[in-house]
Amino acid sequence: MFTFSSAVSHASTNGLLHRHLPLIRQSPSCFPGVLRCFASSHPAASSPPTATTDTLATKHKPRVIILGSGWGGYTLASRLSKSHYDVRVISPANHFLFTPLLPSTAVGTLEFRAIQEPVRTIRGLGQYYMAKGREVDLDKQVVRCEDLYKGVKFEVGYDYLILSVGKKSNTFGTHNIQRLEGVVVFFLKHLYHARQIRNRILECFERASNPTLPQIQRDRLLSFIVVGGGPTSCEFMSELHEFINQDVASWYPDLIPHIKLTLVEAGPGILGSFDKALSEYYLKELEKKNIDVRLNTAVAGVDERYIEGEQITVARFKDGSEVNFGEILTSKPFNHPLCT
Repeated sequence: MFTFSSAVSHASTNGLLHRHLPLIRQSPSCFPGVLRCFASSHPAASSPPTATTDTLATKHKPRVIILGSGWGGYTLASRLSKSHYDVRVISPANHFLFTPLLPSTAVGTLEFRAIQEPVRTIRGLGQYYMAKGREVDLDKQVVRCEDLYKGVKFEVGYDYLILSVGKKSNTFGTHNIQRLEGVVVFFLKHLYHARQIRNRILECFERASNPTLPQIQRDRLLSFIVVGGGPTSCEFMSELHEFINQDVASWYPDLIPHIKLTLVEAGPGILGSFDKALSEYYLKELEKKNIDVRLNTAVAGVDERYIEGEQITVARFKDGSEVNFGEILTSKPFNHPLCT
């Protein structure tokens, strides 16, 4: 196993990538840049393999295809020597995203452009394809891709293939989560997620300010639920609370008594990967801010009901309790979208 920095260093100075790293895959257990290298037999450096489609690199430079533009993919694409390798990136996201700051963009503390870096700004990059890698043919050494906009399929040949595709959110089959995603249910992993969340927050406050709105709808719209007690969820809850107290309080002073913030965690505590003293301190701070923290509480599903003649979205928990809400942000574990 190589660390990210050692893999890049060997690749650019000793040609080790060309000889010994025909396939590199980002490790799911490390953040952000530890790569697991799968060694396999490969021809000598003097006779690199040749793909059958999309003519390979000019002037005998081996082509390196990187699937993904996240932490591993973007950094490797930036650091690989372009004088030795024809480096190309395939990803549906045309930018690298600094994900720890996503919660700040969702409430406007930071602007979206402040936490992204376009892939095409990588110096010496051979090509970027805004597409999804659907299949890898190891015998022909080609990646079969699908264009993001029209769904047009095409192939890209490679000498070396690097999988750094990241992960997808896991809903665990929770009732209505997928169906209502982007409407009242939101994840926070991509830039467009942060945009959706910001738009929904503003929509909830604008709708709640309508004087003709029934009380039950106003209370529902101003109820925000964050699912998960990890760093992303806790950071977003802090940002949301600060946004309400610093901005909303001056814009919608009459709505403040109706706002309800709820943090739900299935386990016995929050920030489980941190020191216990820090976790307990943060929990006390949340409680001081009148945030309803529910531990040992898992989400059973999301329902749409008619109450007092109004359509209401309701979060059901496995302990039997329920909370009406206008927006729910869930920070779930992830699954790998591996090519087969």
